[in-house]
Amino acid sequence: MPAAADDTYDAKGVYVTAGAHLAHDLYPSFIGPLIVAVQLKLGISTALVALMIPAQQLPSIFQPFIGYLADRTSRRWFVVISPATAAISLSSIGVAPNFAVVLLLLLVSGLSSAMFHAPAVALVGEFGGAHMGRSMSIFMAGGELSRTLGPLIITAAIALFTLEGSLVVMVFGVAASVILYLTLDTKATDARRHGAASVNIRPLLRARRKPISGLLAYSILTGIATTPFHFFLVKLMVDKGHGEWYGGFALSTLFAAGIFGGLIGGTLSDRIGRRALLFTATAATPPLLFFYLWVENGSLWVLSLLAIAGMVTMAPRSVILASAAELMPEARGPMAGMLLALGFVSMSFAALLFGVFADRVGTEEAYWFVPALWLLALPCIALLPRRGAPLAQPASGERRAVSG
Repeated sequence: MPAAADDTYDAKGVYVTAGAHLAHDLYPSFIGPLIVAVQLKLGISTALVALMIPAQQLPSIFQPFIGYLADRTSRRWFVVISPATAAISLSSIGVAPNFAVVLLLLLVSGLSSAMFHAPAVALVGEFGGAHMGRSMSIFMAGGELSRTLGPLIITAAIALFTLEGSLVVMVFGVAASVILYLTLDTKATDARRHGAASVNIRPLLRARRKPISGLLAYSILTGIATTPFHFFLVKLMVDKGHGEWYGGFALSTLFAAGIFGGLIGGTLSDRIGRRALLFTATAATPPLLFFYLWVENGSLWVLSLLAIAGMVTMAPRSVILASAAELMPEARGPMAGMLLALGFVSMSFAALLFGVFADRVGTEEAYWFVPALWLLALPCIALLPRRGAPLAQPASGERRAVSG
């Protein structure tokens, strides 16, 4: 049987883990501006430079295994080490002598991301207790804040110190790992988990295959739909003649709005239900994004529209993670790993396809095909459990505890 659930809300644990999310994801958020800088430095095509995204994302296929390993040992070390690893690898891209070394550094940062996310999400699920939506929204706010600050930090570092000199920004991640070593306490969650027998999750996956499939499909489709805005928005602005600073500011605006969208979405879903929140946000996203693309002219007032679109677009992210933790409370680490791995991998292929497509038809033209992809995710919401519905259980005799 799984460890007994603890409904106590551990505010310190939630905020420390959210801070770790901020420190770690600050560095992957550099990729958007770095795509432009690396392409300019090396003189390569959009399709080729787009390989930077899958190089950083594909190691996430290991997340289910890392989640399982972290559940069996301690999640603490995975969370503590990751910010420093991400900082050193991604900050070194500016001094990479060729594109092969750039890809190698991104692979290292991708492994760091895989080490961090599944254990951290599982920890937040346990720290959050009965307030799952709130805790996930705070955790996601840390990530969105990093993506708000990251493009501005790396753009400023390149402007002040050149691309090669931007190596100095690694100091933030290294310092964060030291602080996490001193502050992150997982003794209580480790004790609860290790004090109970392990659970064979295969029967649980079979019994809950309908809602799990719906959640995974929704995550994949919305991840694909958000990929161009997360990684190529700076390039879109530059191609439209607006300049790198405006592009970086637009990307930061999108993610700053996501902080509020995630906080509102996760907290509100605790009250109205996960399905209702996901349906509302998903249906509202395409018209907002189409309208933004139509009126984008490089002026600051347009960024207010991008902020509204960002709030709505980012609202489902914390709800997805809360739903995953609720669907598999017996194995939050592997479930989070599986969800995140599929999301990261699908975004990698989406980035490659978008890069090729943008080379053929133009970046601005390619963007007009993106918002409608959100509509494909709407049917997936119907597969999720209704609010208050009990979780499906394996047939009698199918579920067995395995001594941990």
